[in-house]
Amino acid sequence: MNQLDVLAQHREMLLLAEVIGWLHDYRKCSDEQLKVQASNSQGSALPRNELANRYSQLTGVNLQLPVQTGARTITNLLDDNTWNSDLLGQYLSRCHKTAHFDKQEPVGGKQAYPGTQISSPFGFERTIPTNLTNQMWALPWTSLANYSQNSQTARQTMLSALDKLFTQVGADTRRPINEVDLWSWGLLVGALYKAALAGALLTGSIPACKDLRWRLLGVRVNGFDYMLNVDRIPDLLVKQELLTDCLNRVRDVLEVTYPFGSEVYRDENGSVFVVPDVSNLLAITDNSGQSLRSIIEQAFAQGTVMQLGGEMIPHLELEQRPWWGQDPNWPHSSNDELPDISSLLNQMIVSPANAADIGRYWENKEAADICTVCGLRPQGPSSKAAERNVCDICEARRADRSQRWATSKTDPTIWIDEVADTNGRFALIVGQFDLTHWLDGSLLQSLLLIAPHDPQNTKSEPVTSKTPSFSRLRRIWETTRRFWHEVQEEALQKLRDDRRRLKIYLNAQPNLGPFHVYDLVVGPTDLSVVWVPPQGGAAGYLLTADNLGYIARQLGAESSIYTNPAAAAIFVEEYLFEQFVKNACQPILRNPDASLSLGRANLVSGVKIKEIAYQDNAYATAIPILAEPRSFLMLVPADKSLKVLKQIKAKYECEMGKVRDRLPLHLGCVFAARRTPIRAVLDAGRAMLDQKTRLQAWQITSVKRQPVHVALQLERSGYSIQWQIPLKMGDGTTDDLWYPYFFLETNGDDSKADASNRRAVKISMPHGNIQKVKEWIVHAEDLRVGETIYRWSSTFDFEFLDTTARRFEISYDAHGRRPRRTRPFYLEDLDRLEELWRYMTRLTKTQRHQVIRTIEATREAWYGPDDNGQSTTDKVFEQFVADTLAGAAWPKGQPWCSIDEEWRKKLIQAGVRGELADVAELHMEILKE
Repeated sequence: MNQLDVLAQHREMLLLAEVIGWLHDYRKCSDEQLKVQASNSQGSALPRNELANRYSQLTGVNLQLPVQTGARTITNLLDDNTWNSDLLGQYLSRCHKTAHFDKQEPVGGKQAYPGTQISSPFGFERTIPTNLTNQMWALPWTSLANYSQNSQTARQTMLSALDKLFTQVGADTRRPINEVDLWSWGLLVGALYKAALAGALLTGSIPACKDLRWRLLGVRVNGFDYMLNVDRIPDLLVKQELLTDCLNRVRDVLEVTYPFGSEVYRDENGSVFVVPDVSNLLAITDNSGQSLRSIIEQAFAQGTVMQLGGEMIPHLELEQRPWWGQDPNWPHSSNDELPDISSLLNQMIVSPANAADIGRYWENKEAADICTVCGLRPQGPSSKAAERNVCDICEARRADRSQRWATSKTDPTIWIDEVADTNGRFALIVGQFDLTHWLDGSLLQSLLLIAPHDPQNTKSEPVTSKTPSFSRLRRIWETTRRFWHEVQEEALQKLRDDRRRLKIYLNAQPNLGPFHVYDLVVGPTDLSVVWVPPQGGAAGYLLTADNLGYIARQLGAESSIYTNPAAAAIFVEEYLFEQFVKNACQPILRNPDASLSLGRANLVSGVKIKEIAYQDNAYATAIPILAEPRSFLMLVPADKSLKVLKQIKAKYECEMGKVRDRLPLHLGCVFAARRTPIRAVLDAGRAMLDQKTRLQAWQITSVKRQPVHVALQLERSGYSIQWQIPLKMGDGTTDDLWYPYFFLETNGDDSKADASNRRAVKISMPHGNIQKVKEWIVHAEDLRVGETIYRWSSTFDFEFLDTTARRFEISYDAHGRRPRRTRPFYLEDLDRLEELWRYMTRLTKTQRHQVIRTIEATREAWYGPDDNGQSTTDKVFEQFVADTLAGAAWPKGQPWCSIDEEWRKKLIQAGVRGELADVAELHMEILKE
């Protein structure tokens, strides 16, 4: 029997072992456990025999594998007191310790009950819900009794239930080790346990517990380029679904078909699995002689929704060095071995097409143009696809996505024209966390387990950093992924309202492509419509796919009408009825994708509009594109973009505020008109995500200590920002001794740390991609005026694509700056720029134009291109700017002198730097305020 078939033969038992690993600490998900671990300890822990008492049918369910002669019942294995009795239990114990070696012993840290908190990896706490015990017993325990008959369905049911419940509970309640949730630990134990047992079956040898090791297997693609290389959003969404489906197929092969692996990471560029320590894993075969590598590539190419069509081949890489996690001889030795997931994630991946598969589409083909969507297959052969300059496969994908949109009233829109605001403009918001030094474990040293000068440290235990365990690393990327998903959901909710689309019925059947988008000429503008063909006896119709507020505005509606979605729909409906139904004017419908010669043809010549109806909808005027651990992309109306950006910033400061000096966030916004090619917009967004984070030194000019936070004023090269660093844990009373630290510049002089008088400890600081230097970290509350700290700066950038070529101006030099001197801004500048604009709006629009034009024209006249920034340091020019602002026609009730001196200085400074021109461009030219 071939090696892979051995796994298939024992599939049910391996999947049962996996779920035992998931559940091995189930008793911690109980109110009893929270009470026992509390500082005001109450009662006793949940009895180990309670599971057998409640679900007696599980006492007859056995785990039996040829690693030992005897079997073990589920209830027996889930009792940790029995683990040493045989090899199945010993393997589970070893996996428990490997996954849990982040469970170092803190000093004190017990929490009160009720109100017990679970922390994020960055010190942001949420309250653990009550009624845990009842929820835990409500898990689908009975499904385990028939797991062998229905393992795949039962597995998915249990997986979903545990993911929902166990993520809300900490595996330990003591601070600061309350940041790893029970699901992160359980999921990893299940992965390790299944892989360890599968490895023994694959190799035919049974290693001792102390010799167990594992590896990571990367299934990686250049998904970012694959998804964003499109001309239409529906094509992007289809590619995204297709890639997700391909990765799901691979996951099913490795987790279920041949159950030896578990997916522990996924982003837009693929997946990472925990697998057994088998050096030739990708070469092992099934009974037909097909290698695992070939099986994975075939599963990836097949898909379940639609086939990939040879568009890419995944890059498969098995980690070269195996690892065992916690040293099996701990605490007698501490030779821990960690998986190197950072190397797998940071590789530049090229995803070539499958030449053989693509070649088949060109066989017996005469000269043909290449599909504009996939860029691989020939256009056509169907006439409808050829008209759209795409191949039949891409045409079918596009029509399928459009059909789902047309038949659903609640899905997010897929059309740019529906997202664009009443000015006909939209924005691509991009965001990125720099996780480089978090995922390689470097910055986990800056999170303390035992803090200096901790009053609870009565035994003088040494100051200790947290270990970069796999569970902690997983929690980091799960936290940032959750951050982006919550941002996405909040934005969709805030941008959702009751809208109406119009259904336009014709008096004859047109020759149109099903669910294709067309342009209906409406007075001075074009209205995007989708042809919904006759279905189930119902007549076909054209369904609007546009912001009817924009159309109403183009047709001359007043502000009170075009800013109200319902009123705008009524206005446009009345216009269409008047023109095309009452007056029987000939409608003109055009194909926006056709060549110039064909694009002017009227596709409904001789056909009239006979009726117009409403379709009530509740959808968000936003298109989510990506929400992964590191990257975020979302399309929103231009006039709502700043509100979304500020919400992201506020959430970041709340949830990551204690580590914001070490976890930089880069936000960008690309503005464009509704008919700007989306490929250019996406290219600009990708360029904004290409900037590299730089470590910068900032001087502390002010420290204001408050009961729950400390306010720091930081300055660098004339720029000043203010931070509020939280000092309390989630209960609002416990001092945070473990998270809010800053790297202090000492230039090698340890006495500057003054460690005997304040909370300071010396650790390794990442400097560049590889280099590390020893540096001190100091608690935020203990920082002093005049000291210099290091931080990885967060930024904000924006650009308006008035032409598609403007995207090529988005690039960053070695210092992270663009050719436009003012950009990018520091993320903290968002609030300052908004306040500057608030003051500038006191001037009339004409005055604002005049003031800024005067400043910028004088800059150009005095300094030319000013590539060296001479104007920003010239006192004469500064005085000129001050005089210009003071001499503007400020309102009588709000003269220049009525503005606080601090903000007068900031206005002058912004004018000198050119930032007022940026603010005016953003609000007046882009947002048209």
